Amino acid sequence: MASRSASAARSHDPATYFRRTRPFVVLLIVGWMLYYGCAVLAPSRIPYDSLGPLGRLTRYLQENHKTLFNVGYAVAWLLHIGEAFLSIWLCNKKGITDSKTQLRWFIQTLVCGICSFYFLLVYKPPKKTQ
Repeated sequence: MASRSASAARSHDPATYFRRTRPFVVLLIVGWMLYYGCAVLAPSRIPYDSLGPLGRLTRYLQENHKTLFNVGYAVAWLLHIGEAFLSIWLCNKKGITDSKTQLRWFIQTLVCGICSFYFLLVYKPPKKTQ
């Protein structure tokens, strides 16, 4: 019981503010990035015919718009990486100074992108009292 109250007290500390992205969203984004990665890096391994409309769309994009499809994958990763580094800067700006908490923000934003970064953007730290 003590650990529960300790974690509750810790969550109010602006230096350690962290909010997790919902597990469903994490699974959705990770699954999509894995699928997109397979489609770009190993397209022969995807069972297009077994995936219905998604398989047909993926095959169409892979065969007819290969360059754009591949660039889209690179851009998605660059955005996630950029948001992850931006999250560290935003943590410092908003007073989240705990290094473990900053690492958690970095990793979560790297994996989930804007779905994690949004929580950091809208966070309003408490005003400092004198």
